[in-house]
Amino acid sequence: MQTRPPVGPQAMAATATREEARHVSTSPSAPAEPPGEARNSTVDRALRVLEAFLGEEGQIGVLELSRQLGLDKSVIHRILSTLVARRFLEQDPVSRRYQVGLRIWELGQRYLAGQILKDVAEKELTRMISEHPYATAYLAQLDGGDVVVVSTIRGPGPLNLYMDPGSRLIAEQTTTGRTLLAFLPPVKAIQVVTKRRAAGSARPFAPLEELKEELAAIRENGYGESKGGYNPGVNTVAVALVDRDGSPLLSLSVDFLIAPETEGLSQILPGQLQECARRVERVVQASAETLG
Repeated sequence: MQTRPPVGPQAMAATATREEARHVSTSPSAPAEPPGEARNSTVDRALRVLEAFLGEEGQIGVLELSRQLGLDKSVIHRILSTLVARRFLEQDPVSRRYQVGLRIWELGQRYLAGQILKDVAEKELTRMISEHPYATAYLAQLDGGDVVVVSTIRGPGPLNLYMDPGSRLIAEQTTTGRTLLAFLPPVKAIQVVTKRRAAGSARPFAPLEELKEELAAIRENGYGESKGGYNPGVNTVAVALVDRDGSPLLSLSVDFLIAPETEGLSQILPGQLQECARRVERVVQASAETLG
């Protein structure tokens, strides 16, 4: 079994049909103003209170928040009490004013770690794929029973496969998706697969026992591989980046056309992708120590 320390996303065929791939829309940088009823909900009010702490002032009092948000002081006080109890905010014992709490800092660290992971993985994949004409590298991640393309990096050559970032496919029907599913706890992986199967698919599903055997093989080998299994003429190799408890975070994968120019890639890519993953791991761990 090929193993490597955890860190903390198969390429999909370029010819996927519209029914099989749909794109995730991007959100504007500023939060959309919720309409009517939603704006008056308790959750929305609490989030507005938290957003008030994005300003330059380090501490804010109840009266300031009441004026700024147009909410009654009693409403503001109840929200603040809840946020303090949940450690999203803290109250200064001297000034009695409020400031950002530990939970907000922890969420920020999680966000930074995720961004660093993606940025480093993209850099390492770009370096690796530059050596392989007719190939394309991908980052992807699980979203329930689907796999979503996060980044697409073309290698050199006159012809490359391509899947738009944001494209979504049924996880168990792709090498990338199966590689990520393989690193979920087995019971959870089957639960995720079973739930997604209930929604149907244009492609037939493999027998469940066959899928279980493949997921076990991927865990044993440390990578997933498909030789024309998703689309004829297209090979895929994928590895998973996992967090400290072994849960999958992202897949690193390469799609390449079956051609004389790509002969031998199936033999060298598993090792190259695993080494790429080790480099990502080292950089991310060093960054985490710096941030900590």
